[in-house]
Amino acid sequence: MRVVSRRALRLGLCLCVVALGLALGCKSTEETEQAEDSSSASKTVQPELASPSSTVRTIQLYQGDDEQSLPVTSLSGGSGLTLEFDLLEEQGRPLSVYFQHADRTWRRDLSPGQTLESFQDDRLVDYRSSRGTDVSYVHYRYRFPNDDIRFRVSGNYILRVTERGRRDSVLFEQPFFVTEEDGGLQLGAEGFPVPGQQQPSLRPRARFTPPSPIQGDPFGHAVCFVRNGRLADTRCADRPLLMRQPELEFELERERAYDPATAEYGLDLSTLRPTAQVARVKRTPPPIRVFLDPDYARFTEASRGPRLNGQTVVRGALSARADPALTAEYVETTFAFVPSGETPYERPPVLAGSFSGMNPRWGTRMDWNVDRRRYEGSVLLKQGRHQYFYSTSASGLEEGERRSKVRRRNTYTAFIYYRDSQYNTDRLLRVEDFRP
Repeated sequence: MRVVSRRALRLGLCLCVVALGLALGCKSTEETEQAEDSSSASKTVQPELASPSSTVRTIQLYQGDDEQSLPVTSLSGGSGLTLEFDLLEEQGRPLSVYFQHADRTWRRDLSPGQTLESFQDDRLVDYRSSRGTDVSYVHYRYRFPNDDIRFRVSGNYILRVTERGRRDSVLFEQPFFVTEEDGGLQLGAEGFPVPGQQQPSLRPRARFTPPSPIQGDPFGHAVCFVRNGRLADTRCADRPLLMRQPELEFELERERAYDPATAEYGLDLSTLRPTAQVARVKRTPPPIRVFLDPDYARFTEASRGPRLNGQTVVRGALSARADPALTAEYVETTFAFVPSGETPYERPPVLAGSFSGMNPRWGTRMDWNVDRRRYEGSVLLKQGRHQYFYSTSASGLEEGERRSKVRRRNTYTAFIYYRDSQYNTDRLLRVEDFRP
């Protein structure tokens, strides 16, 4: 009797699924098991970045001239990306910038030689000192892709700024995306009630038609969703619902849906005078100090201000001023947060926002003011518009926000990936925003 090896048997088997009278595809048992092993159907991923230097402030990375846009550029060119940041120093100096490809889970993988067509790094030589400001700083600006930096592979990327020619002397890192803008995409969302929660949770859904050269490989695709530019809370689905080939449908599982528990606030520092949000301003001694009206956990109208998609806006906020990137002041801004019942949480909240990459890891810990019965914390911010939020692992904050009856409109971004065996990484096929 002929004996067939286990590996040969597995490679020879094919899983064929038929639903509603339609043939939905065929994959080997080994491939199916690999897809299931690497998939929990819905995951949270985030970029692991080097902590920024204490001298670095107001990092902006956006598309073209739109400061509110996420840093997404196309392989075919387009408007490219703009990087701006400040060093809180008296004198500037040339710096270096490097680029590292990553898969959709932000695992750094391909070498620059595989992903870049020209040079593997570039110099930052466009920098100027601030003019007439209480706090001195040096402003840097850099545009790419350019004649020296061109990408040949789509996907997630990490930009690293360092001291000149010293790759490991890191000042900061920032994520960005290079997309192929290929395939057809339809986006939507399903809201569903959750016990004890006034507002419904929301489950984003994507329907994608792959480009013809890669149709027929549904398990090679995945979709990731981001809400309000918070890349630190990226949620992915890597198991398509094979409804109609070649069209693929993805949705987050219910337990990974977005609940309305995180209130996000907007701050406008374009005018340094008392406003509906600014309680008082103290101009001497420098730096200028601004004290904000408190944010209350039990009131959600405090989630005021513009929707910035996780970005800081400087030029657009101070457009009436000549060269705002160089003349905007740095302001010591004091935030106040009053928990429900004016009772402190088990663990203090962290203040985070567009000034910290929307990542609580780099946020500012709030201190409890016993006399005022509230948390307080200060951050040195550049004049402009900022987005911020409070975060804590204690349950009190989220429970209070879940009871809120105010509906907040959010911006979601969908990222469509394809696992390419040629490069052994994830290509980024398409990126698109939607506001359900």
